[in-house]
Amino acid sequence: MLSYLLGTSKANKTENEDPLVALKESIEAHKDFKSKIDGTLEFDDFLVLRSIIFRQCDRKFFPTKQMLRQR
Repeated sequence: MLSYLLGTSKANKTENEDPLVALKESIEAHKDFKSKIDGTLEFDDFLVLRSIIFRQCDRKFFPTKQMLRQR
């Protein structure tokens, strides 16, 4: 999972340039997220979903983040 967050995952070598499309592709590649009877995700699936969202949000907002750091 850490390799996915850092972008060094071998499973997804070529990500789409658009982070939103890459987000959808990564979620679809995981296939089925298991949930408990109360509707919450299993812990492992929650961590996977969280890492996918975090990675793509970081890719999307990285230029803005760098711009704000320079000010």
